[in-house]
Amino acid sequence: MTLRFLFFGFCFLGIGILSAQDDDLPIKYREDQFYVSFALQLQQQNISGFKQNGFSNNFQIGFIRDIPINTKGTFAIGLGVGYDYNRLVSNLNLSEIESKMKFSLTENQKNLQTFSSIVFPLSIRLRSSTPYRTDFWRVYGGLKYRLLLSSRFHPVIGASFNNDRINKNNTAVFLSMGYNTWNLFLEYDLNSIYKRETALFSGGYLELQTLKIGLIFYLL
Repeated sequence: MTLRFLFFGFCFLGIGILSAQDDDLPIKYREDQFYVSFALQLQQQNISGFKQNGFSNNFQIGFIRDIPINTKGTFAIGLGVGYDYNRLVSNLNLSEIESKMKFSLTENQKNLQTFSSIVFPLSIRLRSSTPYRTDFWRVYGGLKYRLLLSSRFHPVIGASFNNDRINKNNTAVFLSMGYNTWNLFLEYDLNSIYKRETALFSGGYLELQTLKIGLIFYLL
């Protein structure tokens, strides 16, 4: 809850800075207002025997409102909205055990968890751009607040089903850096993707976070 209030507090701060600063720019220009990213996901968890025995990936696309802060436009805040799709492969299984849905580990099986979210990114943006340069260095970092749209669990044996154990909202930190078209992208979940009270596992609770490593492409 605290992270949620902190995130939206920064959003309102950014809107206030936009109103106060935007008219001061001698030449108004904005950078990197659309983005597309592709990433490999590494799953971090608290149970032994867990195997990420497949390719887990992430895809994101969205729009950023670029808000220049200084007169050169090399320092800015970005507020945006986007779409996020996750595909996690592992030997983690979700099935009915003793009349309750519980997580367990399977031998050499590739079970699949997919889920998608609406994403609200907030970033601090440093770059070497000018109104006349399209190739420049950049370092962007900040927070992302995610609202779940849908989630499904796909076991190796049996039909897929809706998984209501995914957290409805979550927060992540991210960093992107690079030159011109090619930019390295990192993102890490601050909380488990699963609700603690429903993620039963061998008498305890499963906690699983992801580290995304990939490329992000900025446009316009």
